[in-house]
Amino acid sequence: MFRFLDLPAEIRDQIYHDVLSTDTARRPPVDDDEPASYKFNLAILQANKQIHHEAKKAFQDNVFIKITTPWPESIDHISSEGRVPIITTGSRAEHFQAFHLWIWIDTPLFTLSGPAYSMLICLEDLPAFTRMWHFSNLNHQSLNTHLRLELTLQDPHVPDRKIPRDLQNRLLRPFGLVKNLHSLSVHGAKVLPSVEEALVKEQAIPDPSPEECLERATALKDEGNKSLLAGDYASALRLYTDAFVAIHITVSGRRRHVHADGYYIGELASGLYKGQRSDYVRLVLRVKLVANFIQAYLKMKDWEEARFWGRRSIALFRSNLTGDLDNDLRDNTRWGWVREAVNIGFPAQTEMGKILYRTALASRELGYDKEVENLIPAAAICLPHDRLVQNEKDILNERKAEYEEYLRDIGAEF
Repeated sequence: MFRFLDLPAEIRDQIYHDVLSTDTARRPPVDDDEPASYKFNLAILQANKQIHHEAKKAFQDNVFIKITTPWPESIDHISSEGRVPIITTGSRAEHFQAFHLWIWIDTPLFTLSGPAYSMLICLEDLPAFTRMWHFSNLNHQSLNTHLRLELTLQDPHVPDRKIPRDLQNRLLRPFGLVKNLHSLSVHGAKVLPSVEEALVKEQAIPDPSPEECLERATALKDEGNKSLLAGDYASALRLYTDAFVAIHITVSGRRRHVHADGYYIGELASGLYKGQRSDYVRLVLRVKLVANFIQAYLKMKDWEEARFWGRRSIALFRSNLTGDLDNDLRDNTRWGWVREAVNIGFPAQTEMGKILYRTALASRELGYDKEVENLIPAAAICLPHDRLVQNEKDILNERKAEYEEYLRDIGAEF
């Protein structure tokens, strides 16, 4: 009979790492609006004393981070808003001591009574946590001025052992995004002055203004358009993605999340869009980028992706105007919102028309004729002077009239 302990130690170590690593424990999100999760298979630690001793070393190679605040709602905010995977919370997190970094967040301006609340995350998810915090501060720009941050480094397995420089950088440098704090303290585990100085220096760099973000996104969009015209569609998609990121919209596969809406409020004071409302400019940029994304996918003949992003955007527009959350484009009784959007002077009418038309092209390639019959007339409403779109609408109307005449000739009802 095969005995696990008869394997060479190197192979056993590899198996332990494969079973107990955070990569193995990570579970993908159930849907696009949920964070990933972790489920560690710790049964191997209970096999016998020798296996426990050997496997424990592999488990200790994982780097865990403990976050503690006096606000219970922070756990849900970090998970739902930041989509940061949380390993555990409650008493398990509060009593967990095998962490490399302890993040303590509170406020010195008010006397807070009651318990503290802890959660545990992995090192790999620390950038997502600090990015979420960064977005929250942009959304509520006085937030960080009321917060105190204390960072404590430790080697959880060998007291007073210095953490290597590379790991110190990975643990501390992501906090360069967290700016304008009331106070910051870093201590423990022989923190390298150069690492702490780099962190403080990054925190001192001001965030780009809304004017700078919008102009950066515009420049990236224009570069993407050049790549699109040159036939370099992959570069175009990459540049369009970078343009989204420049205005605080994260992109991951088919997932896009809009952050920092509160940062884009008010009139722009300078630059390319001086005198315009920042939320208006951002909205138009977003719609232009989606239209260009769809065009790139059409050029690549990736009809599924073109249709997906078109349908997603159309559904968002419709739900914002009517509250209708259905994504069905075949029902011809539910398109009055397009005329309504045009009548109220929707700011991205032309770009929306392009999305409708390009989605129709993708749907046609995939055989969704009912969608095409609704999308083309809707696009024609948004693009009344576009000869190509108007011709497409006329052809559809002619075919519809011919079909209705045929039904009359054979005595059929319609």
